[in-house]
Amino acid sequence: MATDNRLVKIFESACMLFINSGYPETKMKDIAQSAGISVGSLYDLFDSKKSLLDFIFISTLDKDNLTISHDFPIHEVSSSSLASKTKSTYEIYTKSFDSKLLSNDKSYSLKSLILDLFDIFEIYGRYFLILEKNPTIDITLIKLYEKYRKTLYKNISIYLDNNNSLRKTSDSHYDSMMIVDLVFWWSTHKKYDSFENSKNKYNMDTMSKTIIDALTNGYAK
Repeated sequence: MATDNRLVKIFESACMLFINSGYPETKMKDIAQSAGISVGSLYDLFDSKKSLLDFIFISTLDKDNLTISHDFPIHEVSSSSLASKTKSTYEIYTKSFDSKLLSNDKSYSLKSLILDLFDIFEIYGRYFLILEKNPTIDITLIKLYEKYRKTLYKNISIYLDNNNSLRKTSDSHYDSMMIVDLVFWWSTHKKYDSFENSKNKYNMDTMSKTIIDALTNGYAK
């Protein structure tokens, strides 16, 4: 198996185990078994479980990290470097998304907002889930994630208040939390850590259309 393919398989296997079994409880032998390689081969690629976790985070922030050439074994990344990269990535995507939410642009519909959320969680959902399931692995990353979620809730609330094409509700902040958490559940939790996640074969496009229909009709004037 080519190195790049092994890295992809290890990435997928480690993500699922860190989410469903927990980072502290997951052993390198568990990851190796799930990825279909020997423990020795896994340690040839990563010198520790922490270096593998860092690799997952960086590869989520920069998808090219999975396919570029690496010097093996891959080592841990400093906490400050990982936090800096995470913060800058959040800022890039927050700026892009917030510009749509706060511009009061009439062409940016609730449907477009929901699709953007699906896109964001498709890319970063497993990173977020690993942090949620393992809240003590890196306090700085947890705080950055908490700040990101709070900002997302706040700005979607502002969008709802300013959008005259949508009906007004008693508390837009609760509505924004419901919208974000609903999309996050179906795009991420349902896919990776729900009770029947191994049996989930639903079509994501159909699911997004179902949620769009429900929410746009629910908020229509």
